[in-house]
Amino acid sequence: MTSALMIDGWIIGLFVIANGIYVVMFPPVNDEPQGFAIIAIGIFIILATMHLDRDREKDSGCPPT
Repeated sequence: MTSALMIDGWIIGLFVIANGIYVVMFPPVNDEPQGFAIIAIGIFIILATMHLDRDREKDSGCPPT
């Protein structure tokens, strides 16, 4: 079963990535570096929640699913 932490992390991460894509694709011009940084932060949020969820499952003694 997927934990609430994982679901929240994916929702927030995908929202941040979509926001970064919006910044890159639409005007004003020359905001591309900020957009790419926002996309990287969204990917980091997803990876961090996956890591935290995996550590929490390992510490609880339950087998990973």
